[in-house]
Amino acid sequence: MNLRVTLFLWTIIQASVSLDACTLWGAAGTNASGGTIVIKNRDWKPDHRQVLKMKRPNKGYAYFGICTVYEGTSTEGLAAGVNEKGLTAFTAAASAIPSSMWKDAPVKRSFTTGLLTDYASCDEILAKKDAIFSALRPAFIMIADRKKILMVEVGLKGKYAVKTVENDVVVHANHFHDESLAEFNIKVSESSLKRFERITHLMKTMPRPFTTESFAVMSKDQNDGPDNSLWRTGKIARTLASWIVESPARGAQKLRVVIVNPGQEEQTHTFVLDDKFWKETQ
Repeated sequence: MNLRVTLFLWTIIQASVSLDACTLWGAAGTNASGGTIVIKNRDWKPDHRQVLKMKRPNKGYAYFGICTVYEGTSTEGLAAGVNEKGLTAFTAAASAIPSSMWKDAPVKRSFTTGLLTDYASCDEILAKKDAIFSALRPAFIMIADRKKILMVEVGLKGKYAVKTVENDVVVHANHFHDESLAEFNIKVSESSLKRFERITHLMKTMPRPFTTESFAVMSKDQNDGPDNSLWRTGKIARTLASWIVESPARGAQKLRVVIVNPGQEEQTHTFVLDDKFWKETQ
C-alpha cells in the first residue's frame, strides 16, 4: 500500500472498537517451499459454536470446514473450508463499507460453499471470475490451491479486483487495498489498520520459507492489545478460530485448525488431507 493510500485511510479512521472480522495472509512459490500456505484468523462475537464437519453434497465436490452454529437455529454458516480437490477458500468482512450502504447489494451471501463444491482450482475460478465475483455482496475472499493464491476484493455495484499470487506473499484485514476500490474505504477501523500493519511486518521479518508452524506462531501474536492484535481477546470481538492449509507442490496437504468456543477449552486439530481422509472422515 503506497503512502498516498495510507494517508487517505488514516484520515477516515474511526477510533471506536468495531467488530470487524478476520485477518488473512498467505505465501506461495519459493516462500512456501514450492507450494502455498494460507491462513485465516477468524474474529467474531463469542455467541455461537464452531464445529468441524465433512460435507458431501449430492452434486459437486466434498469439502471439510468450520461450520458456525447458533443456538435455536438450524442454519449453519461456513467460516472456512477445503475441498477434496485441494482448493481452500475463506472470507473476511468488508467492514470498511457502512451497513447503511448495503441496501442495494446483492442478496447472495453464502458463496464459500459454492466455490468449494463447484471448482477444483484457482484457474477454473479465474476463467469465470466476472460471473462469480460481480454478483456477490462486499467481502474479501482468499482462495488457494497448490500453485497460486487469489486475493479477491468485492465492493458495491459489481465492482471487484483479483490479485493472483504465485511467488510472493499476501496479507489482508478488513479494508480495501486495490486502488480501483479505494472509494469503498468509507469507515476504516483502527483494528483493521493495525492488524494489517502487524502481519505485514511479521511477513517481512520472519524466516522463509514459511511453514504451518511459523504461521501458527504469527497467528497467536498479541502485540497490539486485546482489540487490535492478530489474536484478539477483546469484549466485542475475539479470535474464535485459526485455519491453516499448507499445500505442497506434491504430496498430501496439511490442515491445522484451532477452535475457541465460548465456555470451552481451546482445541487444536491437525489433519493430513490424503485419500484416506477424504474417504473415511465423516
